[in-house]
Amino acid sequence: MDKQESRLMSILEVILRLQSDPPVPLSFSEIYDQLQKDDPATKLTKAWVHRVLKTLTETKLVRLDNPTSHRKKYIADVNTIMAGFEELKSKKIEELEAIQKKVETELVEISALDCGYLSREFVKDVTGRTEEVSSRIVRGVEELHRILRFNMLEKAREGDIIRATLLWLGPFVDETSLVRVKRFFDAAEQGAEVRYMVSTDVFNAEKDSSVRQGLQGLMGMMQMFLDLRARGKKFDGRLYSGPKTYNQVSFNNESMALIIAENPVTATWMTREFNPDLIDNAVKTFDNDWKKAKSVLDLTPEDFKAFGAGPEGVIRKILSTDEG
Repeated sequence: MDKQESRLMSILEVILRLQSDPPVPLSFSEIYDQLQKDDPATKLTKAWVHRVLKTLTETKLVRLDNPTSHRKKYIADVNTIMAGFEELKSKKIEELEAIQKKVETELVEISALDCGYLSREFVKDVTGRTEEVSSRIVRGVEELHRILRFNMLEKAREGDIIRATLLWLGPFVDETSLVRVKRFFDAAEQGAEVRYMVSTDVFNAEKDSSVRQGLQGLMGMMQMFLDLRARGKKFDGRLYSGPKTYNQVSFNNESMALIIAENPVTATWMTREFNPDLIDNAVKTFDNDWKKAKSVLDLTPEDFKAFGAGPEGVIRKILSTDEG
């Protein structure tokens, strides 16, 4: 508490001590005289005390008995203190909300920064050389998909293969899920072959109410998928019921995002220069699992039952074309 606040509290305390119950309005003289008695060594001017009383009434900690009267009288009790606290609380909330808005804006701007791009540009400016980042840790769903977008999905063309495995649903399903899935559709539109493999464990995950809510955003995905296929685009989604495998997205044998933790989502993005053996092994494992997986276009009611999908399950509805 600073000196100004301390003086405010001293005068408020004096008014409260002088006040009776029920409260009787106090004149300026009564308050000023008591202040002098409490601390004779401190020389307080009447003008200064008037200013403090004005501040206390503005903050509603003290109220005027008759605001229009020439000779003002003051009241402070539990009701005025409560009103004052509410006023101070409201002002503090406004201050914090303004700070929060500023912080959130800065957070969005900082989160959007591509550190890989910045590091390449920095090195280029200093040395004149163009160097590529060979590996980095990626945290969060948005950052992961930003890496996938710029390093794989938007550069994919005819002859490229994108392999994606989804083992967990929780962190990846929300109101923006369809936007992220559409990036893979767009890669197929550009001529790439996209193989998207999903573990059948996702049917257990949808028992979580928050996951079910997030999955609602994927309604309509199947129609996009069917439209791609009808136009000869190379996109397939398959369900995989085998043992745990690499949770990854790879671009040919050139680069890979290996997801290593679910909460929070954490991945290692790497190029072939960093670890060719790991990328080759992940791609080989994926291709073997892909052969055993079943396309969502070939699913039957019996398959859904075997995978543990209830008849009213959200994922079943998303993947259903016409079960008949």
